[in-house]
Amino acid sequence: MTGVEDHESDPTRPELRIGTPERQVAEAALEVHLSEKRLDPDEFDQRIAACAQASNRGELLRLFADLPAPHPELPSPTGAQTEIDDDIPPVAVAGCLALGLGLPVAVVLGWVYGTWWALAVPVTATVAMTYVDHLRRPPREATPSGGPGPAHGGRSAADGPDPTSSASS
Repeated sequence: MTGVEDHESDPTRPELRIGTPERQVAEAALEVHLSEKRLDPDEFDQRIAACAQASNRGELLRLFADLPAPHPELPSPTGAQTEIDDDIPPVAVAGCLALGLGLPVAVVLGWVYGTWWALAVPVTATVAMTYVDHLRRPPREATPSGGPGPAHGGRSAADGPDPTSSASS
């Protein structure tokens, strides 16, 4: 990467221009300082006016140089970043697509041609994809006793003797 690209992606750049959202966040932080008596009403009004006049991040952050937290949490200069949910397995997406698109098609086929068996196709495809995904995943670790652990309803040695078992002595 070039130095220009690195400089453009630096979120601490004070010369980046600001807009209404950044000013609103700064005003909210100033209101917190006013409510906690760190600012008197006159100084608060001066800083609010300076906040309205600020045109870049540096000017806005200078209003908080002599104040403890909270400082305004300014949005990222690269725009709003969406969080990608990596927890959804691809087979779940494929299954939802198979059911979501396949069932309406199957209903139309059943209605028009009388082939109601076509309803089984998307359901079977989804079940098959889920089973294949299950086979491809590594097996779960078992507890040392080989059964389910305490978190799954099993008992551990630390639980003491099993109250349901009878001791024959």
